Amino acid sequence: MEDKVKYCYECPDFPCENLKHLDAGYRKKFRMSMIENLEFIKEQGIARLLERETDKWKCPECGEMICCHNGICFNCGLEKLRVKKKLYRWEDD
Repeated sequence: MEDKVKYCYECPDFPCENLKHLDAGYRKKFRMSMIENLEFIKEQGIARLLERETDKWKCPECGEMICCHNGICFNCGLEKLRVKKKLYRWEDD
């Protein structure tokens, strides 16, 4: 189905093995699910997903966005990033 769908959920193979594998890694490492996000888009639309994600990833300190890969705000948390040993891991991982 190359180049025939806009979103993965439109494919008859959704969720394919590649997406399941990618999703498992993102769930474990980055606290997010691509499959859940795609299902949400299918049910409620991309605009609603963006609203939800904006709220989810807003820094509680300054209101800017935090990085899903490590939970650090690049606006007020740069010092945390400078001393972090594993850049793409959350603190409690």
